[in-house]
Amino acid sequence: MLFVALSCLQGRPMARAFDELAALGTGIQLTPGNLPTPGFREHVATSGVPTRTHHGFAFDARRTEVWVGDACAVDSDSVHPPEGGRMPGHHRTVLEVMYPGYWLGCGADVERAMRDQLPLAVDVSHVFIQRTQGVLDDATWRRLADYAHIAEVHVSANDGRHDTHQPLRPDTFGLAWARERLEAGTPLVLECYMHKLSVAARREQLDLVRERR
Repeated sequence: MLFVALSCLQGRPMARAFDELAALGTGIQLTPGNLPTPGFREHVATSGVPTRTHHGFAFDARRTEVWVGDACAVDSDSVHPPEGGRMPGHHRTVLEVMYPGYWLGCGADVERAMRDQLPLAVDVSHVFIQRTQGVLDDATWRRLADYAHIAEVHVSANDGRHDTHQPLRPDTFGLAWARERLEAGTPLVLECYMHKLSVAARREQLDLVRERR
């Protein structure tokens, strides 16, 4: 199923951002970074919109602590691994493939996670940063693309240096592969910032994911 991240309108009140994105007709991934609004939990529950939760999302706070030592302190569908390249302790939380500075931020970490058969969320924009910075090679990307334990896929665009959550383009790295995973039933989350995009441009982003022209 296709989802858009609440962080596509990061910084706006939760309920306002949720309603704007719900109008696009997809599911919504609840992410940290939006301003809490009273009654948001009930608002989501009664909306009928399918949701997933990510990282340090909380209904009553802009974000919540995810890692306490090696322990994951949240019950989200997927989380970022710890910063600093530190491998977390034993758990079955779905960890997101990141960029340098985090565990799962280089090819060696990704290879270890696959050897251990950890469930992963593959963010193709993060993979692009790893490849541009020379820390993940073609062979590891091929193995990751075929990995049997991918629980979630995230898509947005960037310049290979920073995770800027730019709108997708037809030639965005990993987009064709992400479409294949969506068609195979893997939840796919569009994460590009939409603050300055018109409603028509937002729908065009969804059409790119679905390969509609």
